[in-house]
Amino acid sequence: MTKGRAMGAVAALSLVCFGFAASSVHAAPSSNRAWVSGHGVDQASCGSPASPCRTFQYTHDNVIAPGGEIDVLDPAGYGAVTITKALSIVNDGVGTAGVQAASGDAITINAGASDTVTLRGLNIDGLGTGSNGIVFNSGGSLTVVNCVIRHFFGQVTTGNGILIQPTSGPMNFLISNVIVSDNSYVGVYFLPTSGTPSVTGAIDHVIATNSSYGIELDPAVGSLTAAISNTVASNNFGRGIGVSPTTSGRVVVSIDNSTISGNETSGVYAGGAAIVRMGRTVSSSNGFGVYNSTSGNTLYTYGDNRINDNGTDVAGTGVLNITGPR
Repeated sequence: MTKGRAMGAVAALSLVCFGFAASSVHAAPSSNRAWVSGHGVDQASCGSPASPCRTFQYTHDNVIAPGGEIDVLDPAGYGAVTITKALSIVNDGVGTAGVQAASGDAITINAGASDTVTLRGLNIDGLGTGSNGIVFNSGGSLTVVNCVIRHFFGQVTTGNGILIQPTSGPMNFLISNVIVSDNSYVGVYFLPTSGTPSVTGAIDHVIATNSSYGIELDPAVGSLTAAISNTVASNNFGRGIGVSPTTSGRVVVSIDNSTISGNETSGVYAGGAAIVRMGRTVSSSNGFGVYNSTSGNTLYTYGDNRINDNGTDVAGTGVLNITGPR
């Protein structure tokens, strides 16, 4: 081979290698907004409405910058996702945006202490074998709106629609206009077991039904101040709403304008160092209407509640403060 031909061959090989390297390495995610579609393709150039990506995870990892938004263009299944930064995933009415997980968790959130995560308009399904719908391990704030979460299987740390288990705080959560149903353990479960999280939460217009427990607020550590309003907890095999911190956990919760019915054991259960305040709420057709388990907690039920037609309306050994008629 002549010297000229050899140099040409080296140059050609260099171009091939450079091209391979360029196509194999993704730039750092930099877009503030990207789109996904059932017709999209996960590739380096995806993310625009004309060339959408296919899955939430690819878009999270390779396209969206911290604080950005993933928007859904059309009905499809978009796969399980682990979120590690501030992010919004939004479906505003284009049809079913599915997140299915036949094993493991559908959506896992391991975000930073100041990160805000928003999930809107998702249909999250465990197909009867997945572990949990949403698991919130860390982050500054979680908002779940207009979602359906169902069919997750297991016990305690699995089988839950939404499992909130932070190890630090402060942090807050909002769950609104959400259906959690047909899960083998808890619809909405607050269960920190380590660290010292300080949490505020709001649960509004939620339907928690056909699970072992509807809503359970049971921290072993840390503190929670929560408001439950305009919510239905019904037809669960155990409790409708349980507030039962253990060890050093503490919960103060208000329940307002809600319906708790058809639960086999208790409508509202208070245990541990719990303070529960009920107003404008119906608790009926449960095993116990309200059950206050120990002397360490206090349950206030005001005069505008209707606690009737249960196996036993009011029971337990804790402090029960009734202001006017139940």
